Amino acid sequence: MQDKKPDTTVLNDNNLVIVTTPEYVKDSIKEAIEEHAASRNHPYATQAEPGFVTLSNETDSDSEITVTTSKAVKKAYDLANTANQNALNNNSNLYLEKKQNGADISDKAAFAINIGAVSVNGGSYPGSFQFQQIETTPKESNPVRLVSAPHQESNKLVAFTSYGWYDNDIQTGVVRGGGTDTLGYAVDINSRRAFTVTKWGLTVNPDFQWGGISMLRPSGTFWRIEGIPDESASLLNFIDRNNDGSNRSVQTLPKGNGTIMSTSQHHVEANGFVRKISPIIKLYSDGSFETNNESKGAIVERLSKGMYLIKDIIGFNNDGAVGSIETPRCKNDLPLIWIDHEVQSDGSIKLMTYHREHSDAPAFARNTREGYSDGDLIDIPSGRFVSVRVQMPATEDEESQT
Repeated sequence: MQDKKPDTTVLNDNNLVIVTTPEYVKDSIKEAIEEHAASRNHPYATQAEPGFVTLSNETDSDSEITVTTSKAVKKAYDLANTANQNALNNNSNLYLEKKQNGADISDKAAFAINIGAVSVNGGSYPGSFQFQQIETTPKESNPVRLVSAPHQESNKLVAFTSYGWYDNDIQTGVVRGGGTDTLGYAVDINSRRAFTVTKWGLTVNPDFQWGGISMLRPSGTFWRIEGIPDESASLLNFIDRNNDGSNRSVQTLPKGNGTIMSTSQHHVEANGFVRKISPIIKLYSDGSFETNNESKGAIVERLSKGMYLIKDIIGFNNDGAVGSIETPRCKNDLPLIWIDHEVQSDGSIKLMTYHREHSDAPAFARNTREGYSDGDLIDIPSGRFVSVRVQMPATEDEESQT
């Protein structure tokens, strides 16, 4: 037996057995392994190249050629979880618990504003938002929608509010014109254009032959202007009604061409004739006078007993002198004075009044005055007046229209 590798060859016919020592076996195995490893050329693995790796249970190593085991991962997770829990416990006032559902928010109003929320029960929203359509949740078949409807055809609503009530629908909003212009603001009731406001005015389209406009008084009574069916000979009714809807009075305007007369332009004389209102001046005994709207600017001067001068006019009204002067009359409809006049070169009118008696009338109606004979100059009777229709100079506006 020897402790090293035998130097002589073992012969078949020898009775000698050569046995290797343990050291030799150990060294031989080590050399074989190193030789095999070198022949395979397996380096350690890197982030870019494959190779051998070494498992490690360490959690604080910064090695780049070892791989953590499940035990190391669990240990790292437990450490992190413990650290997070400690931080949460130390700063619990900085966090919200999920299970609280916001109940642990100290200032809920400020929180809602910060995230742009509005209470389900309503409230004010200080910011702005944009939607093509917004609709309320109906409580009794009464939805409300705010709609922006692009690319609508002409005469259709493009931006409107829609109000629903069971099978009824009312829409109010802006009406598209031929392009980007607008035809105004409209109210559609169940798809019928009932009311429109445009630059030309108002258009009412009632679904009723007697449609019109009513105006209520505080007392509950009201007046109404209503149209009359097309086949009628009349155009409009002017109605005054009690608060129960019964008529107080009805005035009907017939159809036809012409001009409607009004009391601002015409008046009815005592004899029943209708006369167009002209510039009129009323002269009183002491020379005082009254003008109407048409005769403003004219003045009157009392020259002496029974003599008056009307100035800043251009004579009598265009109708002429006949019928242009009205004199005071007694209770028996007899004139109390005589009238004479002179039109001056500047258009002023000199008016003379004379005492007038009626010798053929009964004594109580003769109009006798002590100290006066028939035809004597006398002032206009006290408390009475003489009415004169005059012609006024053209105003600047009237001259510009000629």
